[in-house]
Order: sequence, then structure tokens, then C-alpha cells
Amino acid sequence: MRLVKIGVASVSVKVGDFSGNGARLREVMEAARAEGVHLLVTPELGISGYSLEDRVFWPDIARRSWDELETLARASAGIAAFVGLPVCMDSMMYNGAALVYDGAVRGVILKKYLPTYSIFYEGRNWTSWRQGATEIHGVPAGELIFMLPFGNVSAEICEDLWAANQPARERVQAGAEIICNGSASPFTPLKNEQRRRLVLGAAGSLACVYAYANLLGCDSGRLVFDGGGFVATPDGIAAEGPLLSKDYWTLTTGVVNLDDIARVRAENSTWRQSAERAPQSSGLRFVDLSGGACTPAPTGEFAAQLSGNLFVPAGSSACPGTGEFLDQLFDALVLGLRDYFEKVGVFERFLVALSGGRDSALCLVLAVEAAKALKAGAEVPDYARRVKTAYLPHSAHSSDATQSAARALAEAFGVPFVVVGIDDESALALESARQLAGGEDRVTPVARQNLQARIRGSMMLNWANNERGLLLVTSNLSEAAVGYTTTGGDNQGGYSPIANVPKTIVTALLERIAARDNVAALTSVLALPPSAELAPNQTDEADLMPYIVLDDLLFLFARRRMSLADCWRVLVARHPDYAAEQLRSWTASFGRLFVQNQWKREQLPVTLKVLELDLDPKTGFRFPVTQSIDAELQELTSAQL
Repeated sequence: MRLVKIGVASVSVKVGDFSGNGARLREVMEAARAEGVHLLVTPELGISGYSLEDRVFWPDIARRSWDELETLARASAGIAAFVGLPVCMDSMMYNGAALVYDGAVRGVILKKYLPTYSIFYEGRNWTSWRQGATEIHGVPAGELIFMLPFGNVSAEICEDLWAANQPARERVQAGAEIICNGSASPFTPLKNEQRRRLVLGAAGSLACVYAYANLLGCDSGRLVFDGGGFVATPDGIAAEGPLLSKDYWTLTTGVVNLDDIARVRAENSTWRQSAERAPQSSGLRFVDLSGGACTPAPTGEFAAQLSGNLFVPAGSSACPGTGEFLDQLFDALVLGLRDYFEKVGVFERFLVALSGGRDSALCLVLAVEAAKALKAGAEVPDYARRVKTAYLPHSAHSSDATQSAARALAEAFGVPFVVVGIDDESALALESARQLAGGEDRVTPVARQNLQARIRGSMMLNWANNERGLLLVTSNLSEAAVGYTTTGGDNQGGYSPIANVPKTIVTALLERIAARDNVAALTSVLALPPSAELAPNQTDEADLMPYIVLDDLLFLFARRRMSLADCWRVLVARHPDYAAEQLRSWTASFGRLFVQNQWKREQLPVTLKVLELDLDPKTGFRFPVTQSIDAELQELTSAQL
């Protein structure tokens, strides 16, 4: 992983106080270096102060600003930082963002778009940089991309972000991975939400890291700046600074993985086509500073800022705890299930095989809500006739607790519930298996378990024929990832509503519904450890690994395309309660199971896609059925933290 730590600083400065502003910026730089920041972004015109208005015409402004810039540069050992200042060339005054790095000024990017609307009069004082690159004071100036040891970096200044044709577009198409923006964006209530949308939009559409730092405090008397700042990636906000701080400066840091930027660009055909069709750059210059060494940011810091559940976007206000993410997800599942039922046009009712477990419980809740939504809700009073449930126990393995939980759930929703045992059918199937294997001692434990699942699947399919029912497959995304389903058994049916929902999100949805809708029966379901109940004292997590670990691996490996070794490093940071070697073992097991079970995923029934990660080969996941993962497993075996 190319882990880069980025800092965005909000700083209060005073117009014309070059040494005072420089001292404050130097203080921020020292704090950032102490925190291991690779790249620091500071606000627009931080050296001279904003807004200069007509004082910019005094000739000493640019000179004193440059002198202070060189003083700052001498303090930049071991860190790269963008600082803002006015730059004078050929009697024209330009607004610049200078990069200081490792003891020297390395270049100045010049502002292209000058606002002259609302409270802004920048067109009166400043000149817009048109295109290309030149030199000033012996360093490059204009449109630049800096090739630093950790990656390719460019910048734009405040209004450039708000422009329809923002300068960053050409720069990322030419290879920039990080775009920095030093701003002086004045406060109005909720304006930061608009900035957030712009920054996230730029990171997403340009497939880059976007680091934004805003000015703090009163300027020359009439405006107040609220500070804040963002470090954003195509996957969301990695870090966000405080607003309206009473401190004279704030520093917010985030760790980004530049390998993710490469992945997004490689995967996104639209981005690739845009880059391919981009006109040849008219004077965009690369400044090669890549010769130095770079120690990556700590994996622990990167892992610490990830979402508690990786399937929730980073920095999202709609996290599972708030319910918004879960409510939207649930409503989408209901809508998709209702529409599928109606638009196929052959079904009379929904059928659910209740096990007393979480997956089938969620499928029942979805079926009930979909039934209520049929004909746009016209049949709500009669919804119960559209749903039927069954519990199919094996006396040796099915517990009283799961049967009670299943029955209570059906009663809570007022839908029919029937219990039909499978002991006789299982005995017949075991006898057939014994004959085929050449003796009962040659029937493997997995075969003994799976024959029960296949009996249940066959019974439910036959019942569906009789009822003209849509049989819901209750397998989830986590099970599909590692093949923890039975082909011809629990992965067979008419529709698979939660096959794109990982187990941890299944649990979060049930917890949300139980609390929101006061469904006490779901509390009993949640109290039981997940179990297929195909063998004595069996639990899913004992067979596999804790679901929180499995789902992390699923997201990191299949969604973020991380190597198994890097997945393990992130797990060690995220799950300190487990020994590193245990996590390594689980990571290896996951890798083998994920690769070996693509053949099962090729046979999944129709599946609703609701999350970005989609393992359905018919819609979003083109994965080889036969392949080797030996090299990755060997790398994992020797990987160090």
C-alpha cells in the first residue's frame, strides 16, 4: 500500500503581517512534521493575508511575501507543503500556491479563475494565469505537477474548484494523483456542506485524492472564514477539519492509499476514455522531485480512520448507528423484491424457510413489507395471505431455541407457519450416500451436513410449485464469498434478496428494525449465535471466522483489491483483540475459499444488487472460475507488519 498522510490546516492570518503569518505557518508545519505528515495544505494567500484588495498594488507585497516563502522553505526538511502568496511577473500580480519541500521552494502553481461576483472583486487586482509554465525567481511557475517520492501532486486555488472546467481535470488526466486546494472561502450558514459536495464530487469524478484547506477568522474587516477542510478520496471523506475554531490554527490529518487511486482509474472505463481523449497538454510541466526516500504512513492510522463497518462509505453521516444508511438499504431491498414479484407476474405468494436465524428472519421481514407494498399498498390489510413460512427441523441438530424463535417471528408478523420434520428423508438420503460411497464410514461430515440442506431445498422448491410461490433464498454475501452454502440446497430458489448484503449488515438491519418497529421476536433471533444447525453444536463463526473479520476481508480483498498481505496488516490494526497469527491464518483461509468457490457463485439465483461490491457474475463480478492464488498466499506467509 502507498499510504500517504495528508494534513489540511486552517490558519488565521493578518493582512501585511508577513513575518507573523510566516511564524504561524511555520508552527503548523512543525506540528504536521511531528505527526508524520507527508503533504501539508494551507489556505490561500496565507503568507500575505487575504484579502489584500488594492494593497496588492504596492510593490513590496510580492517581494516581502517571497522573502518569507524562502524562510518557510528552509524549515521544510522532511515535509512537502503548499503555502499561498502573491507573485509578480511582468508587472502582473498572480495568486500563487508555492510548494516548499525538503528545504527549498520547488515551484508555484498560479490561480486560473478569479471570482468577480457577490463579495469578490479579484478581477480588479489579480491576473488570471492562462496556460502553460514559466519561471519566477529561478523556479517553475504556472501549471505544474510535482513528482514527489510518495506520488504525483498538483494544486488549484479556491475558485478553481468551483469552475465548470476546473484546472485539476487536465492535471489528473496527465497523471496527478493528489490535488491540493488552498482556499479563502467566507462563511455563510451551511456553506461547508456545499464545499463538501464539491470536494467529494471532484475526488469522485477525477478519481483522485482531493485535499482542501480553508482560511480561519476575520480577514481585513468585513469577512469571516470558518476554517474546516477535507481530505477526500473517491470512496469518501478520509478526514474533516473543525469549523469556526477559536484556536488560531487547526491541523487535521488523514491517511490515504494511493494504490486505491490507481485501482479506481484502472477499473473505471469512463475515466480511462476521458484520459485517452484529453488533448495534449499545452505547457503543463512536470517537476521531478521523486529522488528522495519516503516512509509510508503507519497502517494503524489508515485502519483507524476506516468506517466501523467497511461497507458503509468512509466519512458518511449515514452510518449504521444513525439508521439512515440502514433505512435506505432496507427500503431498496423491499422495493426490488416487490417489483420482481409483480413484474415477473406468475407468483401468488412469498415463501420463506425460517431457520430461527438472522438471514431467514430478514428475508421474512422483507417479504412482509413487499407484500404490503403490492399494488402500491392497496392490499395492506390482506398482506398475510401473500406470505407463508415453514420450519424444517432435523431432530438431532435443530434446537428448541431456533424453532421457538422462528415460530415467534411468524406470529409477530401474523403469517402462516408450519413445521415439517426431515428425519425420515435424511435417513433415506444417508442410506443412498452410504451405498454410493461404499460404506457409511466413507460418507464425509460435509456430505452428511449437506444432504440435509438439499432435502430442505427440494421440499421448498416443490412447495413453491404447489403454491405458485416465490421461494426466497436466504444466503447472504458473506456466505457467497466463501462458499458457505450448499449447491442444490440453501442456495436454490426463485430470488435471492440478501445475496448482496454481508452478514454484519444483516445483523445491523435486524437490530435497526427491532428497535425502530418494536419487534421483540427479532431480539430472540439476534440472541442466538449464527448456525446452519447441520451438525452437533455447530456455529458459523467456528466453522469460518468471526463475521466482522470475514466481512473486513471481503471488502478489502474483493472491493479494494488489496493483496492478502495488506489485508492482514489492516486486520491487525482493526482487530487488536485477535492475535496477529490468528488473523494471518483467517486471511489465508479466506483467500483460498474465495478463489475456490467462484463455481458456486456462478450458479446463484437472481440477486438484487444494492451495494458497490457485487459478487454476482451476471451483473458486476467477472472472476475466473479456475485460477491459482499460491503466490499471494506465499507472500502472506512471509509478510511482516
